[in-house]
Amino acid sequence: MFSRALRGIRQSLGTQLLSVATVALALFCMAGALLLVENAGAMVRRWGAPVRMTVYLADGASGSGVEALRSALAALPEVESARYVSPADARASLGHGDDALADAPVDLFPATIELRLVPAAMTPSRLGAVADRVRRLPTVTGVETYRGFTDRLRAMLTGGRAAAGFLALGVLVCVFAVVSNTVRMSLQSRGREIEVLRLVGASPGYVRAPFLLEGAFLGVFGALAAVTLLGVFFFGFRYQFDQTLGLALGVRPVFLSGWVVLGLLTGGGALGALGSAAALQRGLNGAPT
Repeated sequence: MFSRALRGIRQSLGTQLLSVATVALALFCMAGALLLVENAGAMVRRWGAPVRMTVYLADGASGSGVEALRSALAALPEVESARYVSPADARASLGHGDDALADAPVDLFPATIELRLVPAAMTPSRLGAVADRVRRLPTVTGVETYRGFTDRLRAMLTGGRAAAGFLALGVLVCVFAVVSNTVRMSLQSRGREIEVLRLVGASPGYVRAPFLLEGAFLGVFGALAAVTLLGVFFFGFRYQFDQTLGLALGVRPVFLSGWVVLGLLTGGGALGALGSAAALQRGLNGAPT
């Protein structure tokens, strides 16, 4: 059965290779979308978690009052650490590499207390409750929770997942159609072989099995080529990313997990077999098998 399937592939090798390349291109697009969504999710989990809060202090706040406030904030169960940033420190941080900011009057920069929150203890509702409590403290003029930024990140990720879902649907239809048409052409070119098998009493399963395997091979080989090509592009990109933005952003792109790769290979084979079955249903319909 395997030898008959491989012989059928060799008989129309050019068509088969073209089909594999088409399937690989379609699955490459889908796998690339999955890779982008997976890494975007990791970035949202890192940057979008409510783990930071900036507390703005009133003008002139300094000395023991600021230290007492910082200690009180650090003692909150939701706070991991609290750091006082003076106006001079803020100017030095923001003005690094910018002469205009570095020479600006120090009074233009607010004094703040930067809070790092406990990620495991924070939810959007709890973050809002903590911010409300902090706003009522003496010398506090405002609190920034960065919720707008995190909400935009999550909205972008949701949109990306929806787009990836539509792309996956289109890819599945494309792979199904390519494999189905390829197997149908293979049926036409091997019509004499099929008639001989019927005349000698071959069972329907014996006639159909090599074509089902042929379709599965097309799907698996296309998925394997797609994953290999994506891996070459990804690891080349990651090397460049690590040398430039990786250290600055504190993130490192990750490749598709082993389970996702296995799912692509298995799904490609299953989809190829389904496309082959559809071609067999139409190509052998009405003929005695």
